[in-house]
Amino acid sequence: MKLWPSSSSVRILLIVAGSVLAGVIVAGGLQLSGSDRTLYATVHRGTFPVMLAEAGFLRAAESLTYRSLLIGRETEITFLAPEGLQVRAGDVVVRLDDTEMRAELDRAIQAHRQSLIDQEMAKADLLDAQTAVTGLAEGEGALGLQEAQTALRLADRKVDRLKQESEAMQPMLERGYITRDELDRVALQLEEAQAAADLARRRVDVMTRTTRPRDQDKARVALAQRQMQYEQVQLRVREAEARVAGFREAIDSCNIFSRRPGLVVYEEYLGSAPRRKIRVGDRVTPTQGLVTIPEVNRMLVVSSVRESDVHLIRPGQIAAVEVEAYPGQKLTGHVLSVGSLAHAQIERPWEDKRFDLIVEIDPNTVQLRPDMTARLDVHIDEARDALMVPVSAVFKRGASSVVHVVRRWNVDTVPVRSGRSNGTVVEILSGVQDGDRVRLTDTVQ
Repeated sequence: MKLWPSSSSVRILLIVAGSVLAGVIVAGGLQLSGSDRTLYATVHRGTFPVMLAEAGFLRAAESLTYRSLLIGRETEITFLAPEGLQVRAGDVVVRLDDTEMRAELDRAIQAHRQSLIDQEMAKADLLDAQTAVTGLAEGEGALGLQEAQTALRLADRKVDRLKQESEAMQPMLERGYITRDELDRVALQLEEAQAAADLARRRVDVMTRTTRPRDQDKARVALAQRQMQYEQVQLRVREAEARVAGFREAIDSCNIFSRRPGLVVYEEYLGSAPRRKIRVGDRVTPTQGLVTIPEVNRMLVVSSVRESDVHLIRPGQIAAVEVEAYPGQKLTGHVLSVGSLAHAQIERPWEDKRFDLIVEIDPNTVQLRPDMTARLDVHIDEARDALMVPVSAVFKRGASSVVHVVRRWNVDTVPVRSGRSNGTVVEILSGVQDGDRVRLTDTVQ
């Protein structure tokens, strides 16, 4: 016997058919039933990117912390660039008090001038000592010796001449050509000449053996002393120049310039309890960090990936980045590195171990800041010719996954085996067919 539907059933079918025709939403297969406003989607084949979603925070690729360069010196902060200011390379970010160093620089300049005067005096003394040594070897000292040697030669000649004259006069005395007085006079002259020659010889001998070597030794010692004094004065000049240069460099170091563009972030003041950030008027040493400037033009997303997913990640993979501070602003990046060692939270060692994941954000015009919260979608694969449904169509029933398949007269809850997903759609490996409609609300229990 053939059964016909009741009038109430016909009315329901007409309502459903009318709602299907009027309420189709052309958006990834989503449709809306007019009777109960229930969303459903159509199972279909297609290609979709397989994404791995993780959360993280932003960190500058490079950050520089600036400190006082005044080694061993405590000084006061007189200027700080406003925190949060975007600075360029070469901008002054910190200025330290240089009053004491300028006073020390003035004293060092005076000491340097005095050392230059001392150097000129020491140089003059050195030249005098060098002249004395040269004079003994080639000047007056050598001339005196030469004069003594010449006098000795003349005296010897005179002695020889008088000897010859005395010997020649002896026969003449015997013959009566000369008198005894004349001969005695020549003999006296010979004796005097002999004495003068002996004295000249002794003088030459003393000058050669004693006086000149002694004078030369004294001159060389004096020269060595003057040379040492001159070198010591030169050392003091160099030390004075170094002190002047050091104070000038220290004064220049009181102006701390940003070496790279970035964002000014104040460091905590170590000499304060409780801790606070540094401010103008604080006295600081080189151990105190003053400001840190992260290079915000190159930002990283610091995240982690589950141990079960780490094999899917490799450097160079494309990633979509969304920063919580800029909803709707889509950024791109690429995987920079994946950690080599797994880690777990100390307080929760039973949880899944994770590996560090670093993604570098591509250049952009968004004003990103360190520690902003970010979401990552790493493109790890592409599912081709896959049966797919929205992830919101798959529900958990214990350890299994199910979908609610909309039939003509009822809704069936069907166990499915899911595959890859990108967080929006999921691949269905078994349980449904192409063209099936599934509900997006878990109203069937």
